[in-house]
Amino acid sequence: MEPVAHKRSVLKAARTHLENSAAELRERITELKAVTIGDENAESASQTESTRGSDVELMNSLGEQLVHVQQELERMKAVEEAGPMNTVQYGAVVHTDQRNFLIATSIDEFDAGGFRYLGVTPKAPVIQALYGKKMGEQATINGVTYAIMSIF
Repeated sequence: MEPVAHKRSVLKAARTHLENSAAELRERITELKAVTIGDENAESASQTESTRGSDVELMNSLGEQLVHVQQELERMKAVEEAGPMNTVQYGAVVHTDQRNFLIATSIDEFDAGGFRYLGVTPKAPVIQALYGKKMGEQATINGVTYAIMSIF
């Protein structure tokens, strides 16, 4: 696959992964709201005041996670899709002999173009070690050497 097309497919897969995470969080929050706020007067063995308080705490936590995922999606919009990159930097898709990275934002592992990727920020220690390096160069972090195979 041509480098720009490959990078676009990785970015699209990352956005889709984040959008799916946001949708799952919204659905879970909606379910909790229905149970917690649905009928304030109904008391049952499964919905005591203590349980309701726990559900509200969980709903708040999920809401914070949703805000974080939405911020990550916004950051993804800023990643430049056009043009291959020559060095490891923000917005790059990097293949190493150990694993593949999308350097933009923290994202759980996802698949794109037949490869597995991990979304990481430029602040991640492995990316700090690789930052500014070119294809063929390497860096060692925590005893593991990462050789850069390609950069998109």
